[in-house]
Amino acid sequence: MERISLALIGCGKWGKNYVNTISNIPDVNLSYIIDKEELTILLPHMTSFTKDLNDILNNDSINGVIISTPPETHYNIASKIIEHKKHVLVEKPLTTNSKDAEKLCRRAEELGVILMVGHIFKYNNAIKELNARIERGDIGELRYIESRRVGLGPIRQDVSALWDLATHDIYISNYLIGEMPFSVNCSGISHNGKVDDIVSLNMKFPNDIFASIYVNWEHPIKERELVVGGSKGAILFNDINPSEKLTVYERGIDYQPVTGDFGEFQSSIRDGDILIPKIRLNQPLDTEVRHFIECINGESKVLTNGYEGLQTIKVLEAAEKSMKYKGLEIILT
Repeated sequence: MERISLALIGCGKWGKNYVNTISNIPDVNLSYIIDKEELTILLPHMTSFTKDLNDILNNDSINGVIISTPPETHYNIASKIIEHKKHVLVEKPLTTNSKDAEKLCRRAEELGVILMVGHIFKYNNAIKELNARIERGDIGELRYIESRRVGLGPIRQDVSALWDLATHDIYISNYLIGEMPFSVNCSGISHNGKVDDIVSLNMKFPNDIFASIYVNWEHPIKERELVVGGSKGAILFNDINPSEKLTVYERGIDYQPVTGDFGEFQSSIRDGDILIPKIRLNQPLDTEVRHFIECINGESKVLTNGYEGLQTIKVLEAAEKSMKYKGLEIILT
């Protein structure tokens, strides 16, 4: 693998995770870190600190840039990096509106630049295994996805719980179902006077698949759970559990047509085993960064490209519109 030189823009809480991750990857240099504040962390060997974006833009040795700044800054920073023909990984959400996201996607395509979005759960081995089991038909035809992403904080003022937390479950749902929803309805409430702290989002997909997402950063108990249900059973993904990430339930409800009554069905509860599959756990951020490097080297095709980020933002915008109209169902076009 060719030695890669990266730069990181934004070294807050999540940015520091990037620093630690990159420092443990061979043949990769973290050449520059840009942050508006003076850094108090110990920088990796050969890493320089700057507050000037031009130090990165005008440095021909830098192959890729990671953006981990507040969402409202993503478009302006990413567009400058793309214009200088440097590959870029942008933390979620890609931008704060679909028009800007589409501009980034098109310009990156025109210039042959990699535009990758940090949809980290698609690099999680448990989510990959969950998707594989869905594709194999282990739980039959998909019927629903239900997710809860709650806990005490962190309370943000720049984006709502919808854009901060629900973003993950939107792109996970799209990934597992294999397409976007055709309609959404959403409601939320704010106790901080600026952005919504609690949000409930419903999404309808083709083939009668229903997804429900609940996020709350005022909740006293931290939960990161997602259940995928099908005609044969269901699978629980629990991101809090340190070892048993997936639980397979061979349980469900069977519907049988009633003889002579058109459109009428008789239901019966089917009980079965509960299985905990063994999964090789990984560090998703490490996998994500390594994938970015492989893409820069031409060894892989981008798994979470800008257009996927654009799809997620379109759902978020529709959810915002629904909240504006008191939970009205919004059809996505």
